Amino acid sequence: MTTQVPAPQGAPNNPPNQPPKDQPVLSVISSFPVDVYGQETLIRLASMSPEGSTDPIDLALRRTTDQTLVPESFDPGSAQRPFSIAAVLNAYVRSGRLNLSVMRGDLDAVIAASKSTREQKVLARKHAKSMEKVGRRTVAVAIADLDSEEPGQYQLAGVLSFGVCERRTRLAPTHPGYTRVELWPRALRFQHWLNVLLIIALSFTGYYIMDPFFGPNASQDTGFLMGTIRFIHIASGIGWIALGLWRLSLTVFAKERQMRWRSLWPIYNKQDLKNLLGTAQFYMFIKREGPQYVGHNGLQQLTYTGIYALCIVQMLTGLALYGLYEQGNWFFHLVSYPVHWFGIPGIRLFHAVVMFIIWAFVVIHVYLAFRADNLEDHGGVSSMINGAVWLPTGSMPVDASEIE
Repeated sequence: MTTQVPAPQGAPNNPPNQPPKDQPVLSVISSFPVDVYGQETLIRLASMSPEGSTDPIDLALRRTTDQTLVPESFDPGSAQRPFSIAAVLNAYVRSGRLNLSVMRGDLDAVIAASKSTREQKVLARKHAKSMEKVGRRTVAVAIADLDSEEPGQYQLAGVLSFGVCERRTRLAPTHPGYTRVELWPRALRFQHWLNVLLIIALSFTGYYIMDPFFGPNASQDTGFLMGTIRFIHIASGIGWIALGLWRLSLTVFAKERQMRWRSLWPIYNKQDLKNLLGTAQFYMFIKREGPQYVGHNGLQQLTYTGIYALCIVQMLTGLALYGLYEQGNWFFHLVSYPVHWFGIPGIRLFHAVVMFIIWAFVVIHVYLAFRADNLEDHGGVSSMINGAVWLPTGSMPVDASEIE
Protein backbone atom coordinates (compact mmCIF):
# COMPACT_ATOMS: atom_id res chain seq x y z
CA MET A 1 0.00 0.00 0.00
CA THR A 2 1.37 3.35 -1.05
CA THR A 3 0.60 6.66 0.61
CA GLN A 4 0.49 9.62 -1.78
CA VAL A 5 1.82 12.86 -0.34
CA PRO A 6 0.38 16.04 -1.96
CA ALA A 7 3.00 18.11 -3.74
CA PRO A 8 3.64 21.53 -2.24
CA GLN A 9 2.03 24.55 -3.90
CA GLY A 10 4.16 25.81 -6.73
CA ALA A 11 5.39 22.35 -7.71
CA PRO A 12 4.89 21.37 -11.40
CA ASN A 13 1.89 19.17 -10.64
CA ASN A 14 0.33 21.58 -8.16
CA PRO A 15 0.63 25.19 -9.38
CA PRO A 16 -0.50 27.95 -7.02
CA ASN A 17 -3.99 29.41 -7.16
CA GLN A 18 -5.24 26.52 -9.32
CA PRO A 19 -7.87 24.38 -7.54
CA PRO A 20 -9.06 21.13 -9.14
CA LYS A 21 -10.91 21.74 -12.39
CA ASP A 22 -14.17 20.21 -11.14
CA GLN A 23 -14.24 22.26 -7.95
CA PRO A 24 -16.52 25.34 -8.11
CA VAL A 25 -14.59 28.53 -7.35
CA LEU A 26 -15.09 32.24 -7.67
CA SER A 27 -14.35 32.98 -11.33
CA VAL A 28 -14.48 35.86 -13.79
CA ILE A 29 -17.82 35.54 -15.57
CA SER A 30 -17.61 38.54 -17.89
CA SER A 31 -15.27 41.32 -18.92
CA PHE A 32 -17.18 44.30 -20.31
CA PRO A 33 -14.93 47.05 -21.77
CA VAL A 34 -16.33 50.53 -22.34
CA ASP A 35 -13.10 52.13 -23.57
CA VAL A 36 -10.15 51.12 -25.78
CA TYR A 37 -8.79 48.25 -23.68
CA GLY A 38 -9.89 44.74 -24.67
CA GLN A 39 -11.45 42.00 -22.53
CA GLU A 40 -8.24 40.19 -21.74
CA THR A 41 -6.22 43.39 -21.15
CA LEU A 42 -8.89 44.59 -18.73
CA ILE A 43 -8.56 41.38 -16.72
CA ARG A 44 -4.75 41.42 -16.89
CA LEU A 45 -4.52 45.00 -15.60
CA ALA A 46 -7.15 44.41 -12.91
CA SER A 47 -5.31 41.30 -11.71
CA MET A 48 -2.42 43.33 -10.26
CA SER A 49 -2.27 42.71 -6.50
CA PRO A 50 0.31 42.16 -3.74
CA GLU A 51 2.29 38.94 -3.99
CA GLY A 52 0.72 36.20 -1.89
CA SER A 53 -2.72 37.85 -1.77
CA THR A 54 -5.53 35.45 -0.82
CA ASP A 55 -8.35 37.80 -1.74
CA PRO A 56 -10.90 35.74 -3.76
CA ILE A 57 -11.16 38.48 -6.42
CA ASP A 58 -7.37 38.56 -6.84
CA LEU A 59 -7.23 34.76 -7.14
CA ALA A 60 -10.09 34.68 -9.68
CA LEU A 61 -8.40 37.30 -11.85
CA ARG A 62 -5.03 35.55 -11.72
CA ARG A 63 -6.58 32.22 -12.71
CA THR A 64 -8.20 33.86 -15.75
CA THR A 65 -5.04 35.41 -17.19
CA ASP A 66 -1.75 33.79 -18.11
CA GLN A 67 0.13 37.11 -18.08
CA THR A 68 -0.05 38.37 -14.51
CA LEU A 69 1.52 41.80 -14.08
CA VAL A 70 3.62 42.66 -11.03
CA PRO A 71 2.61 46.06 -9.59
CA GLU A 72 5.30 48.62 -8.87
CA SER A 73 3.13 49.87 -6.02
CA PHE A 74 -0.21 48.84 -4.53
CA ASP A 75 -2.54 50.91 -2.37
CA PRO A 76 -5.44 48.80 -1.04
CA GLY A 77 -8.97 50.11 -0.72
CA SER A 78 -10.66 51.06 2.53
CA ALA A 79 -14.10 51.81 3.90
CA GLN A 80 -13.58 55.49 3.08
CA ARG A 81 -12.18 54.78 -0.40
CA PRO A 82 -13.71 51.56 -1.76
CA PHE A 83 -11.20 50.94 -4.52
CA SER A 84 -7.54 49.94 -4.79
CA ILE A 85 -4.86 51.62 -6.89
CA ALA A 86 -1.97 49.73 -8.47
CA ALA A 87 0.81 51.11 -10.65
CA VAL A 88 2.71 49.12 -13.26
CA LEU A 89 5.67 50.23 -15.36
CA ASN A 90 6.56 49.22 -18.90
CA ALA A 91 3.41 47.09 -19.37
CA TYR A 92 2.83 45.78 -22.89
CA VAL A 93 -0.64 47.12 -23.75
CA ARG A 94 -2.22 47.88 -27.14
CA SER A 95 0.96 47.04 -29.06
CA GLY A 96 3.15 49.32 -26.97
CA ARG A 97 4.88 49.76 -23.62
CA LEU A 98 3.00 51.97 -21.16
CA ASN A 99 3.27 53.11 -17.55
CA LEU A 100 -0.20 52.79 -16.07
CA SER A 101 -2.12 53.22 -12.84
CA VAL A 102 -5.14 50.97 -12.37
CA MET A 103 -8.11 51.71 -10.12
CA ARG A 104 -10.33 48.74 -9.16
CA GLY A 105 -13.33 48.65 -6.89
CA ASP A 106 -16.92 49.75 -6.29
CA LEU A 107 -18.64 50.88 -9.52
CA ASP A 108 -20.11 54.15 -8.24
CA ALA A 109 -16.89 55.10 -6.43
CA VAL A 110 -14.74 54.37 -9.49
CA ILE A 111 -17.08 56.34 -11.79
CA ALA A 112 -17.02 59.28 -9.38
CA ALA A 113 -13.19 59.23 -9.26
CA SER A 114 -12.63 58.81 -13.00
CA LYS A 115 -13.49 60.44 -16.30
CA SER A 116 -16.08 58.94 -18.62
CA THR A 117 -18.72 59.91 -21.15
CA ARG A 118 -22.40 59.67 -20.38
CA GLU A 119 -22.73 56.68 -22.71
CA GLN A 120 -19.86 54.85 -20.99
CA LYS A 121 -21.49 55.38 -17.59
CA VAL A 122 -24.84 54.15 -18.87
CA LEU A 123 -23.32 51.05 -20.49
CA ALA A 124 -21.25 50.20 -17.39
CA ARG A 125 -24.21 50.59 -15.03
CA LYS A 126 -26.58 48.63 -17.29
CA HIS A 127 -24.11 45.75 -17.53
CA ALA A 128 -23.48 45.76 -13.78
CA LYS A 129 -27.20 45.79 -13.06
CA SER A 130 -27.86 42.88 -15.42
CA MET A 131 -25.07 40.86 -13.77
CA GLU A 132 -26.21 41.66 -10.23
CA LYS A 133 -29.74 40.53 -11.09
CA VAL A 134 -28.42 36.99 -11.57
CA GLY A 135 -26.29 37.05 -8.43
CA ARG A 136 -22.96 38.18 -9.85
CA ARG A 137 -20.58 40.48 -8.04
CA THR A 138 -19.27 43.38 -10.12
CA VAL A 139 -16.08 45.43 -9.98
CA ALA A 140 -15.29 48.53 -12.02
CA VAL A 141 -11.87 49.34 -13.50
CA ALA A 142 -10.42 52.73 -14.45
CA ILE A 143 -6.98 53.33 -15.95
CA ALA A 144 -4.63 56.34 -16.01
CA ASP A 145 -1.67 56.74 -18.35
CA LEU A 146 1.20 57.95 -16.16
CA ASP A 147 3.06 59.35 -19.18
CA SER A 148 0.18 61.51 -20.41
CA GLU A 149 -0.30 65.22 -19.88
CA GLU A 150 -2.73 64.37 -17.07
CA PRO A 151 -1.09 61.42 -15.28
CA GLY A 152 -3.62 61.49 -12.44
CA GLN A 153 -6.69 61.48 -14.71
CA TYR A 154 -8.34 58.05 -14.66
CA GLN A 155 -10.54 56.92 -17.53
CA LEU A 156 -13.33 54.41 -16.91
CA ALA A 157 -12.21 51.23 -18.71
CA GLY A 158 -14.92 48.65 -17.98
CA VAL A 159 -16.71 46.33 -15.58
CA LEU A 160 -15.80 42.80 -14.47
CA SER A 161 -18.32 40.36 -13.02
CA PHE A 162 -17.62 37.37 -10.80
CA GLY A 163 -19.56 34.25 -9.83
CA VAL A 164 -19.05 30.78 -8.41
CA CYS A 165 -18.71 28.16 -11.13
CA GLU A 166 -16.20 25.66 -12.49
CA ARG A 167 -12.76 27.15 -12.94
CA ARG A 168 -12.70 29.57 -15.86
CA THR A 169 -9.75 30.52 -18.03
CA ARG A 170 -9.92 32.68 -21.17
CA LEU A 171 -13.32 34.30 -21.74
CA ALA A 172 -13.40 34.73 -25.53
CA PRO A 173 -13.14 31.56 -27.69
CA THR A 174 -10.34 31.74 -30.25
CA HIS A 175 -9.05 30.08 -33.39
CA PRO A 176 -5.49 30.74 -34.55
CA GLY A 177 -5.45 34.43 -35.38
CA TYR A 178 -9.16 35.07 -34.69
CA THR A 179 -11.33 35.90 -31.68
CA ARG A 180 -15.08 35.38 -31.35
CA VAL A 181 -16.81 38.67 -30.46
CA GLU A 182 -20.40 38.69 -29.18
CA LEU A 183 -22.25 41.33 -31.20
CA TRP A 184 -26.02 40.91 -31.68
CA PRO A 185 -28.14 39.97 -28.64
CA ARG A 186 -30.95 37.45 -28.82
CA ALA A 187 -33.66 40.14 -28.89
CA LEU A 188 -32.27 41.80 -32.02
CA ARG A 189 -31.82 38.49 -33.82
CA PHE A 190 -35.44 37.56 -33.07
CA GLN A 191 -36.57 40.98 -34.30
CA HIS A 192 -34.52 40.60 -37.48
CA TRP A 193 -36.08 37.30 -38.54
CA LEU A 194 -39.58 38.33 -37.48
CA ASN A 195 -39.07 41.48 -39.56
CA VAL A 196 -38.15 39.28 -42.55
CA LEU A 197 -41.37 37.28 -42.21
CA LEU A 198 -43.55 40.37 -41.78
CA ILE A 199 -42.00 42.15 -44.78
CA ILE A 200 -42.60 39.06 -46.94
CA ALA A 201 -46.23 38.89 -45.79
CA LEU A 202 -46.78 42.63 -46.27
CA SER A 203 -45.11 42.64 -49.68
CA PHE A 204 -47.08 39.68 -51.06
CA THR A 205 -50.45 40.83 -49.75
CA GLY A 206 -49.77 44.51 -50.56
CA TYR A 207 -48.84 43.72 -54.14
CA TYR A 208 -51.93 41.53 -54.50
CA ILE A 209 -54.17 44.34 -53.22
CA MET A 210 -52.56 46.63 -55.82
CA ASP A 211 -52.71 44.06 -58.63
CA PRO A 212 -54.78 40.86 -58.04
CA PHE A 213 -52.67 38.60 -60.24
CA PHE A 214 -54.38 35.31 -59.43
CA GLY A 215 -57.78 34.05 -58.33
CA PRO A 216 -61.25 34.38 -59.88
CA ASN A 217 -61.99 37.25 -62.26
CA ALA A 218 -64.80 39.75 -61.99
CA SER A 219 -67.22 37.57 -64.00
CA GLN A 220 -66.92 34.72 -61.46
CA ASP A 221 -67.90 34.30 -57.85
CA THR A 222 -64.88 35.89 -56.15
CA GLY A 223 -65.71 34.63 -52.66
CA PHE A 224 -63.80 36.32 -49.85
CA LEU A 225 -60.27 35.99 -51.22
CA MET A 226 -59.53 39.74 -51.28
CA GLY A 227 -60.97 40.14 -47.79
CA THR A 228 -58.65 37.42 -46.48
CA ILE A 229 -55.63 38.95 -48.23
CA ARG A 230 -56.52 42.38 -46.84
CA PHE A 231 -56.92 40.98 -43.31
CA ILE A 232 -53.46 39.36 -43.47
CA HIS A 233 -52.02 42.65 -44.72
CA ILE A 234 -53.59 44.69 -41.91
CA ALA A 235 -52.66 42.15 -39.20
CA SER A 236 -49.07 42.01 -40.48
CA GLY A 237 -48.96 45.81 -40.57
CA ILE A 238 -50.05 46.05 -36.93
CA GLY A 239 -47.42 43.45 -36.02
CA TRP A 240 -44.79 45.42 -37.96
CA ILE A 241 -45.65 48.61 -36.08
CA ALA A 242 -45.41 46.76 -32.74
CA LEU A 243 -42.05 45.34 -33.80
CA GLY A 244 -40.84 48.83 -34.72
CA LEU A 245 -41.81 50.18 -31.30
CA TRP A 246 -39.94 47.30 -29.65
CA ARG A 247 -36.83 48.01 -31.72
CA LEU A 248 -37.09 51.70 -30.85
CA SER A 249 -37.21 50.85 -27.14
CA LEU A 250 -33.93 48.93 -27.43
CA THR A 251 -32.15 52.09 -28.59
CA VAL A 252 -32.81 53.45 -25.08
CA PHE A 253 -32.70 50.38 -22.83
CA ALA A 254 -30.13 48.06 -24.46
CA LYS A 255 -26.70 47.77 -22.84
CA GLU A 256 -24.86 46.88 -26.07
CA ARG A 257 -23.41 49.99 -27.71
CA GLN A 258 -24.25 48.74 -31.23
CA MET A 259 -27.93 48.66 -30.23
CA ARG A 260 -28.28 52.10 -28.71
CA TRP A 261 -29.52 55.32 -30.33
CA ARG A 262 -26.01 56.67 -30.89
CA SER A 263 -25.42 53.90 -33.42
CA LEU A 264 -28.08 55.45 -35.67
CA TRP A 265 -25.83 58.42 -36.47
CA PRO A 266 -22.10 57.96 -37.22
CA ILE A 267 -20.63 61.46 -36.84
CA TYR A 268 -19.99 62.95 -33.40
CA ASN A 269 -16.47 64.33 -33.84
CA LYS A 270 -13.76 64.93 -36.46
CA GLN A 271 -12.40 61.40 -36.17
CA ASP A 272 -15.86 59.96 -36.95
CA LEU A 273 -15.96 62.09 -40.10
CA LYS A 274 -12.50 60.85 -41.13
CA ASN A 275 -13.62 57.24 -40.58
CA LEU A 276 -16.72 57.85 -42.68
CA LEU A 277 -14.66 59.30 -45.53
CA GLY A 278 -12.17 56.44 -45.22
CA THR A 279 -14.98 53.90 -45.56
CA ALA A 280 -16.35 55.73 -48.61
CA GLN A 281 -12.88 55.74 -50.21
CA PHE A 282 -12.57 52.01 -49.54
CA TYR A 283 -15.94 51.34 -51.20
CA MET A 284 -14.87 53.41 -54.24
CA PHE A 285 -11.58 51.44 -54.50
CA ILE A 286 -9.51 54.53 -53.71
CA LYS A 287 -8.04 52.86 -50.63
CA ARG A 288 -7.05 49.23 -50.23
CA GLU A 289 -8.38 49.10 -46.66
CA GLY A 290 -10.92 51.10 -44.69
CA PRO A 291 -11.44 51.62 -40.96
CA GLN A 292 -12.35 48.41 -39.16
CA TYR A 293 -15.68 48.19 -37.32
CA VAL A 294 -17.18 45.49 -35.13
CA GLY A 295 -20.73 46.64 -35.86
CA HIS A 296 -21.96 48.77 -38.74
CA ASN A 297 -19.61 51.27 -40.33
CA GLY A 298 -20.59 54.91 -40.85
CA LEU A 299 -22.14 54.42 -44.28
CA GLN A 300 -24.12 51.42 -43.07
CA GLN A 301 -25.38 53.41 -40.08
CA LEU A 302 -26.62 56.17 -42.39
CA THR A 303 -28.24 53.60 -44.69
CA TYR A 304 -30.06 51.78 -41.89
CA THR A 305 -31.20 55.05 -40.35
CA GLY A 306 -32.59 56.07 -43.74
CA ILE A 307 -34.39 52.75 -44.06
CA TYR A 308 -35.79 53.10 -40.54
CA ALA A 309 -37.14 56.54 -41.49
CA LEU A 310 -38.61 55.13 -44.71
CA CYS A 311 -40.28 52.29 -42.79
CA ILE A 312 -41.85 54.81 -40.39
CA VAL A 313 -43.25 56.72 -43.39
CA GLN A 314 -44.57 53.43 -44.80
CA MET A 315 -46.30 52.67 -41.49
CA LEU A 316 -47.87 56.13 -41.38
CA THR A 317 -49.16 55.95 -44.97
CA GLY A 318 -50.56 52.49 -44.25
CA LEU A 319 -52.36 53.81 -41.17
CA ALA A 320 -53.63 56.76 -43.23
CA LEU A 321 -55.20 54.44 -45.82
CA TYR A 322 -56.68 52.15 -43.16
CA GLY A 323 -57.98 55.15 -41.20
CA LEU A 324 -60.39 56.03 -44.04
CA TYR A 325 -62.58 53.15 -42.91
CA GLU A 326 -62.49 54.16 -39.22
CA GLN A 327 -63.32 57.88 -39.30
CA GLY A 328 -65.37 57.57 -36.12
CA ASN A 329 -62.16 56.91 -34.17
CA TRP A 330 -60.19 60.05 -33.25
CA PHE A 331 -56.80 58.34 -33.77
CA PHE A 332 -57.56 57.04 -37.25
CA HIS A 333 -59.29 60.29 -38.12
CA LEU A 334 -56.04 62.08 -37.19
CA VAL A 335 -53.62 59.74 -39.04
CA SER A 336 -55.73 59.81 -42.22
CA TYR A 337 -55.26 63.57 -42.72
CA PRO A 338 -52.51 63.06 -45.37
CA VAL A 339 -55.15 61.37 -47.55
CA HIS A 340 -57.23 64.54 -47.44
CA TRP A 341 -54.19 66.59 -48.44
CA PHE A 342 -52.77 64.42 -51.25
CA GLY A 343 -55.74 62.25 -52.23
CA ILE A 344 -56.20 58.50 -52.06
CA PRO A 345 -54.42 57.73 -55.39
CA GLY A 346 -51.39 59.82 -54.36
CA ILE A 347 -50.98 58.09 -50.98
CA ARG A 348 -51.50 54.64 -52.52
CA LEU A 349 -48.89 55.37 -55.20
CA PHE A 350 -46.40 56.60 -52.60
CA HIS A 351 -47.12 53.54 -50.42
CA ALA A 352 -46.41 51.25 -53.40
CA VAL A 353 -43.21 53.10 -54.38
CA VAL A 354 -41.83 52.76 -50.85
CA MET A 355 -42.58 49.02 -51.03
CA PHE A 356 -40.42 48.73 -54.15
CA ILE A 357 -37.61 50.74 -52.49
CA ILE A 358 -37.67 48.34 -49.53
CA TRP A 359 -37.52 45.41 -51.95
CA ALA A 360 -34.44 46.94 -53.60
CA PHE A 361 -32.81 47.45 -50.21
CA VAL A 362 -33.47 43.81 -49.23
CA VAL A 363 -31.87 42.51 -52.43
CA ILE A 364 -28.79 44.74 -52.03
CA HIS A 365 -28.58 43.97 -48.30
CA VAL A 366 -28.56 40.20 -48.85
CA TYR A 367 -25.99 40.46 -51.66
CA LEU A 368 -23.61 42.68 -49.67
CA ALA A 369 -23.98 40.53 -46.55
CA PHE A 370 -22.91 37.37 -48.40
CA ARG A 371 -20.21 39.26 -50.31
CA ALA A 372 -18.69 40.69 -47.12
CA ASP A 373 -18.90 37.30 -45.43
CA ASN A 374 -17.04 35.71 -48.34
CA LEU A 375 -14.33 38.39 -48.66
CA GLU A 376 -13.77 39.27 -45.00
CA ASP A 377 -14.31 35.79 -43.56
CA HIS A 378 -15.79 37.09 -40.29
CA GLY A 379 -19.09 35.20 -40.05
CA GLY A 380 -21.32 38.24 -40.57
CA VAL A 381 -24.22 36.25 -42.02
CA SER A 382 -24.18 33.59 -39.32
CA SER A 383 -23.94 36.33 -36.68
CA MET A 384 -27.68 36.93 -37.16
CA ILE A 385 -28.18 33.33 -36.03
CA ASN A 386 -25.55 32.80 -33.31
CA GLY A 387 -24.99 36.47 -32.38
CA ALA A 388 -21.20 36.66 -32.85
CA VAL A 389 -18.54 37.51 -35.43
CA TRP A 390 -14.90 36.41 -35.75
CA LEU A 391 -12.32 39.19 -35.96
CA PRO A 392 -8.52 39.09 -36.29
CA THR A 393 -6.87 38.90 -32.88
CA GLY A 394 -4.98 42.12 -32.13
CA SER A 395 -7.11 44.32 -34.38
CA MET A 396 -8.31 47.68 -33.06
CA PRO A 397 -11.78 48.54 -34.40
CA VAL A 398 -12.91 52.14 -34.17
CA ASP A 399 -16.23 51.28 -32.48
CA ALA A 400 -15.01 48.83 -29.82
CA SER A 401 -12.11 47.90 -27.61
CA GLU A 402 -9.04 45.97 -28.81
CA ILE A 403 -9.79 42.45 -30.05
CA GLU A 404 -7.79 39.97 -27.95
